[in-house]
Amino acid sequence: MPGPDPKLVLGPFLLGVMFNIGLEGALVVQFWHYWETFRNDKTWIRLFLLYLFIMETLNTGFGIAIVWEPLMTNYGTPAALTFFPTYLPTQPFVTTLISTPMQIFVAWRIYASTRSMWMPLAIIICAIGSIAGAYWTGATVIIVKTFLRKEEINHPSIVWSSFTTAADCLMTFSLTYIMASSASSLELLKHRRKSSAHVHGTTRAIQVVIQTGVLTAIFAILDIVLFVTQENTINFVWDFGLSKLYTNILIATFNARPAPYNNNLVNNIHNALFANDDTRHSITKGSANSEDSTGSGSADGDQSIETKSMNMERTSLSV
Repeated sequence: MPGPDPKLVLGPFLLGVMFNIGLEGALVVQFWHYWETFRNDKTWIRLFLLYLFIMETLNTGFGIAIVWEPLMTNYGTPAALTFFPTYLPTQPFVTTLISTPMQIFVAWRIYASTRSMWMPLAIIICAIGSIAGAYWTGATVIIVKTFLRKEEINHPSIVWSSFTTAADCLMTFSLTYIMASSASSLELLKHRRKSSAHVHGTTRAIQVVIQTGVLTAIFAILDIVLFVTQENTINFVWDFGLSKLYTNILIATFNARPAPYNNNLVNNIHNALFANDDTRHSITKGSANSEDSTGSGSADGDQSIETKSMNMERTSLSV
């Protein structure tokens, strides 16, 4: 009887960790830009993002340890294809320590924009359910230990993945609704007529995919579908990079706000998470004072932004 195919057992682990490491590099750049640029954010916001960055770095380290054991320590031995890697249980533990706080944070931002409790409450319930399913999954992996008993992990893994996917889909629906119904969409429409339709359309598409969480929802759906339908470990290609995708997208959304000292073209982009960053739910310090100054100078700011945009277009055409 032929043994398990290493490409189908360990290959997805390796690809998933490689993807995770690549996203870690992007995360370092994103986090450094945020930390140096948005120093006026509230202390708890900056500490929250620092916590996510530290946990993601740990997640990458555990991922490397997961593939190191079968491919290096146990290379060429039956144990590589018999036993789960020792650090595999850390994957559900650490992932949900990242995703659950993030989902709760996004639920709060959705409430700040809509003033409705129903959708945020559903997201929080799903987030709590996902962390319960994740710890159940990790504990089961420790107990079963071998790839031959993988079916015993199915039930806790499906609970974990189902709650995670539900939370992601609810967040995507809510953020898409906020973005579509925002009054600033009219401003974007006016700007579209003045600028290049192709460039703006591409930027808009990227903005919608990133800020509304469509990409993370797709990854979460692929993870659970492949886990349920495939007997191999192909789902780990998506699973290992899922938490890193969460954090990259969240910090990218933070970075999509206008920098406090640089009134740049980001002002023209509607931000789904921070559209209604009013005084009560603001993430920045001294927002009440900045509110007055922003209101008095908004017309001049918009005009200067438009002038900068036109100058950039002329420069690019001349080149």
